[in-house]
Amino acid sequence: MRLIKLTIENFKSFQSATEIIFPFPEKGRNIFLIGGMNGAGKTSIMEAINYCLYGTRIDNIFRNINRKEKALGNSNVAFELMLEMDDLSVLVVKRSWSAGIKPNATPRDISERLVIIRDGKQVSVQSQEVWQEYIRSAIPPAVTQFFFFDGEKIQELASDDHSEVRLKSSLEAALGIQFINQLCNDIQSIKQEERKNFIEITDEDLDYKESELKREKSKLSRKLLERQEAQNDLDEFKDLLKETRKRFEATFHTTPESKEVVREQEKQKVLASNRLTQIESEIRTISEKMLPFGITSTLFEKIREQIHLEHESSGSEAIRENAAELAKRIVRVVEEPEPIYHEKLSAAKMLELEHRIYTVLKEGNRSGDLVKILNLSDRDSARVLNKIERVENSDLYMLQPLVEEKRSLMEFISNLDSFSRFGLSSDSERELFDQLQADIEGYSNQIGRKTEQLRVLEEEILTFQKSINDIELEIEKLYEKHSLSKERAYFIQQCDDVANVLNQFVVRLRKNKVLLLQERTFEMFSRISSRGDLIRDITVDEDSYEIKITDRNGHQIRKSALSAGEKEVFAISLLWGLAQTSQLKLPIIIDTPLSRLDSVHRENIVSSYFPNAGEQVVILSTDTEIDTEYYKKLKGYMCGSGRLEYDKRQELSTFNQGYFWEY
Repeated sequence: MRLIKLTIENFKSFQSATEIIFPFPEKGRNIFLIGGMNGAGKTSIMEAINYCLYGTRIDNIFRNINRKEKALGNSNVAFELMLEMDDLSVLVVKRSWSAGIKPNATPRDISERLVIIRDGKQVSVQSQEVWQEYIRSAIPPAVTQFFFFDGEKIQELASDDHSEVRLKSSLEAALGIQFINQLCNDIQSIKQEERKNFIEITDEDLDYKESELKREKSKLSRKLLERQEAQNDLDEFKDLLKETRKRFEATFHTTPESKEVVREQEKQKVLASNRLTQIESEIRTISEKMLPFGITSTLFEKIREQIHLEHESSGSEAIRENAAELAKRIVRVVEEPEPIYHEKLSAAKMLELEHRIYTVLKEGNRSGDLVKILNLSDRDSARVLNKIERVENSDLYMLQPLVEEKRSLMEFISNLDSFSRFGLSSDSERELFDQLQADIEGYSNQIGRKTEQLRVLEEEILTFQKSINDIELEIEKLYEKHSLSKERAYFIQQCDDVANVLNQFVVRLRKNKVLLLQERTFEMFSRISSRGDLIRDITVDEDSYEIKITDRNGHQIRKSALSAGEKEVFAISLLWGLAQTSQLKLPIIIDTPLSRLDSVHRENIVSSYFPNAGEQVVILSTDTEIDTEYYKKLKGYMCGSGRLEYDKRQELSTFNQGYFWEY
């Protein structure tokens, strides 16, 4: 991988969009030297690269927004990094944080945006997490910390005797071991996921189900045999019943009846006799109370008519007897309370009107004089009419249906009596009758029992058939699962085998990588340390990564016993060893590497480490670290240089071409 261009906008002292173009390394010229005084923005370049690649907390971005722009309401920060990947494709990573147009923005108002462009085309991904994963897979952060480092990383490695142990996971990532460990973990996760809801089907499971099916089929066969035997018995009893009934009919010339029928007939006879007694009692009661009146029922209508006529006749006679008085009252009504006509009648005419009304009333209804036969008073007439109505509404008219029902019951009882005495004139006939009836009854009972037995057997047969179908279906599914189970079991076994192979590979790889790391670290330490000739060996523990330094006499030298400069030299040697061992083609970015070193170690690092640190080396230095003397020594290895200039009055950093004294 090679850095092509970095753009920083509105971050710390970089106000407007500032571009840093990294020159293309040539053979023997791999160093790009960037000079800057303290506070000019060297560390900001390191942070910009890391933030662009991997992001950071929003509050960290908000805290480092350019103060002038923040005061103007601009809370936007943007980074853009252009890279050339190992496959020669060009990757552009754009990451920005923005609160939009909002004065007095807070960290909560800021949102992050990430865009990745590969060979001029934006990478099609669905979410920011996927974009970030793409970056992390292409440029692992656990590895880049050993390629993009500053004095703090050097101090961290040089801090104590066991600092490298704390960095075990990062060291393994740099050596390429962490990815294999992750692969092992992924395989274990896949295996565990595959084991979920996994039921292993064995040959024994299939054999058990096959034997269960065999048992059910055997039970079904027995039930089918029982059904056949029961059906044969039923057919035999039906034949016997048929023959016995024929014999009965031939002997007694009637159809045989079962005991239940005989008992039912006796019961019907008793019920009929009881009903007959009840009907006779009702007939007597009706006859005693209403029969005499019922004989005259044909005269009831004529009696009603005569009573009505005699009542009307009595009214007419009363009118005739009072005709004079009624005529006078009618005439007065005509005049009083006021006349009902327009012309007042004279006294003579009024008298003539009264005479005429009297004549009409006196004559009455002359259609014919009625001869009174009954001559009843109004009270007696009402009593007679009431009695007639009671007679008509009484049970007298139920007498005829009761008589007919009595005749029917007597006939029914007579028929039952004749049936019970049909032709049995001797004891032998009665004995034969009873015997045949008992046989018929017995055969009928046997037919009933066998029919019920067949019904139960049919239900059991259906149950066994359903059970057999279910077991056969289950066996079919078991065979499918058995095949799948074998595949899954084989897959799980393969996971274990692959994991074992990978674990063995990790052991061997770690051993080889550790040996190579020891060699490379020792090689660089010997070249740049002032006491390199006094060190015989540097060993790294394969499990803990603890590093031991041994002198020429075989004595172990604790890292804490080294001077401050030697600790930093050791840390730089370890970083170089890691870069060489990882075999990753990543650029090396070094920020202020010489600030704590003496002149001897500085000389060694400038002449031996910087030119060999990597294929592309970016050095961020002050004018006192890479001074004119060291600059001359690096000049032949440099592919370009630049400087960061900070304007205290404007609080603004800018990037320009050429080192401190190159312009």
